[in-house]
Amino acid sequence: MRGTISIVLDGASFQDTERCRQIIHKLFESNVFGVKNGKAILSFDSGGILADIEISMKTYNRKFENEPKLELKSFDQFKIETTPDHSTVAKSI
Repeated sequence: MRGTISIVLDGASFQDTERCRQIIHKLFESNVFGVKNGKAILSFDSGGILADIEISMKTYNRKFENEPKLELKSFDQFKIETTPDHSTVAKSI
């Protein structure tokens, strides 16, 4: 299985596009898209560069006590590649 994400940024410079690509790449590496029953807090430095990702997930919540447990899946089965035109591709391994 293969998934492709394509984003068009009208009027963005190469530097802006590369900054966004690096952020998205780091979100995949950090499994931000695998967060369930939790949150991810992204912190950026004064230059707009991603500086920190804080992930917290609830391990217990009484209102969900009788609901079936969610199976958490990681993105280990994917690899992220940067192509010669500096775009990022996520591929299933």
